[in-house]
Amino acid sequence: MSAILSSILDRLEKLVAIDTRNPPRAMDGAHPLVSTLRDELPGFDVNVHDMGEGCVQILAVRGAPKTLINVHMDTVPHAPGWTHSPFAMQRGADRVVGLGACDIKGAAACAIEAALACDAPAAFLFTTDEENGAGLCVSDFAAQDHGFARVMVSEPTGAKAVFAHRGIASFAVEFAGTSMHGADARCVDESAISRAADWLHAAANLARASEREGGVLPGIRFNPGHIEGGIKPNICAPDCALRFGVRPGPGHAIEDVARELQALAPADHWHSFKMSYTLPALSPVGAAGEAAREYAQALGLPTGDPVDFWTEAALFAAQGTPVFVFGPGYIDQAHTVDEWVSHDQLMAAFAVYEKVFAPDD
Repeated sequence: MSAILSSILDRLEKLVAIDTRNPPRAMDGAHPLVSTLRDELPGFDVNVHDMGEGCVQILAVRGAPKTLINVHMDTVPHAPGWTHSPFAMQRGADRVVGLGACDIKGAAACAIEAALACDAPAAFLFTTDEENGAGLCVSDFAAQDHGFARVMVSEPTGAKAVFAHRGIASFAVEFAGTSMHGADARCVDESAISRAADWLHAAANLARASEREGGVLPGIRFNPGHIEGGIKPNICAPDCALRFGVRPGPGHAIEDVARELQALAPADHWHSFKMSYTLPALSPVGAAGEAAREYAQALGLPTGDPVDFWTEAALFAAQGTPVFVFGPGYIDQAHTVDEWVSHDQLMAAFAVYEKVFAPDD
């Protein structure tokens, strides 16, 4: 094992040991993560902005860099079945296992190692609220006049540059029905649950058909996440609540998607149809997208395929900042029991960060 890899693993072990699960969003400006990052970045000016409710921005800057590395440091809760403590990183022959090792503390360890190997300008924005889906830390920062020419957002991409991904929206809707005896023939049509079932079938068909549109990340992804309603088997259900998610490709405006989905059922079948929140897709087109590609090419980065999962790169792009997604590991290793990242992926990411922090940046 090389001295560089050994040092990266030492840094990663420290980060994995810090509980940053989200939920419960129990982080603030005095959290051990903050002091650890200060210790790991000697010579950097570290500014901490505690936004409340578990949202903390940690901006670490040395000199006047053009490129910002953004890394979210929160993780998902660990699922049952881990073979050891998720906070005690296990070192294998070709990989390490630990909560957040792949998503995405491994990127932080690699980038910090590369930054400390030189004295060139460097900048990091560490955040703590990505896994709750709101991205308040990044949306707040991206809207400021931060002065960086471009941003690399860290997510597991196989150490390739990714320039496009889907958006995301969550909906909470309620179907209307008529309360009556369960023996009434009208129940099959007037039950709120029956109406929800008919609508779900139509919405699923719409999503399947949209996949044939072609282009970058065609169509929409549709997920009926939670449903409940009715009273008992011999009463026609007067109501039914459904929460579902939609992930549109870059070519779809979520407002248009919402209207199309709502129109799949008659107006009197709805008690309510509300969008809980929405986050934009990342599109590869436009001047900012081209600038991001040019920078990735200058780094010698291979290009990865567009991805279906959402990232906070879209929040920077919405403000016109050139941005792409990059990090070690693969998404199917994240959010899993015994989450892991390979040594090879960590070293591949480190080599890229070395170029980012080269003196001629």
